[in-house]
Amino acid sequence: MKKPDQKKVAVEVYEQAADYVAEVFTEFYFEEADVYWIAGEIGGTMSINDHFFNLGDMIEYLRHEYTVDQMFDYYDYALEEAMEERNPINIKNWRKRIVEN
Repeated sequence: MKKPDQKKVAVEVYEQAADYVAEVFTEFYFEEADVYWIAGEIGGTMSINDHFFNLGDMIEYLRHEYTVDQMFDYYDYALEEAMEERNPINIKNWRKRIVEN
């Protein structure tokens, strides 16, 4: 069984990492940004200038080296799919599709 201090440290490390990912993501994809974690839940969903990103998506955009235009193209595509109650292809496969065309 882990000690209580280890639990606290694990949460702190996660939140620091989530904040760092969000900072790098925001600096790369937005010139100016009004940024906050929804409901104060660090590592959940972040609002950036009225756009919404979960931490996993931010990591995937960075991992697959999306350009600013590619990121917003995918964001718009995924939003349109959701509005039509369809599931969009994931960020990784969308990037492959762009590179192939």
